[in-house]
Amino acid sequence: GRGILPPMKLSWHILRAHLGPFLFAFITLMFVFLLQFLMRAVDQLVGKGLSAWVIGELLALSLSWMVVLTAPMAVLVATLMAFGRLSAQNEITAMKASGVSLYRMMAPVVVASLLVTLLVLEFNNNVLPAANHRFKVLMNDIRRTKPTLSIDPGLFSQDIQGYSIIARKTFENSNDLEGVTIYDYTDPTTNVVVTAEKGRVSFTPDYRKLIMDLSNGEIHQVD
Repeated sequence: GRGILPPMKLSWHILRAHLGPFLFAFITLMFVFLLQFLMRAVDQLVGKGLSAWVIGELLALSLSWMVVLTAPMAVLVATLMAFGRLSAQNEITAMKASGVSLYRMMAPVVVASLLVTLLVLEFNNNVLPAANHRFKVLMNDIRRTKPTLSIDPGLFSQDIQGYSIIARKTFENSNDLEGVTIYDYTDPTTNVVVTAEKGRVSFTPDYRKLIMDLSNGEIHQVD
């Protein structure tokens, strides 16, 4: 047998058993969350004329909320895997037989968990709010320079309350549209449909309203 380790080496031995599973679970869960984010946001980011630097910054800022969710789950997975392995290899039985109590085995893990808790609290208080604010500001800047960002070709967009907009074609390097159809539901007593062959989208100077300049179109109004 190995013999019983000194107290300090015993603590490091237990912590090392947690380190590998923690890193594995943390990286795996981060990858899963990142993949989920990419699947949900790829249509809004790719093919919209955005630079790779802007897309990379958006992804980096999104990692903040992923860390908040991933860290506690990684700790849980690491604890289950580490103590499960120690138990399967009869190391816990050997420690108990040598007079090492269960509380002594848990002591280094509790200290490490307190350290992780302090780091996560510091992250939540300082890093996460700043990252979320920067993400929101960056998205607002993108929408101001690229008002067609929320319009996907061939799909209805209902981001503007009371209106349903569809465009058959959009362009990466401009705010032009082709094959535009707008359904106006702002007046419940009147059904208004606007169609146009071409259009261009812009904002008012205060960015509070969306302007659509349409050409070669028709307006159908039915009471």
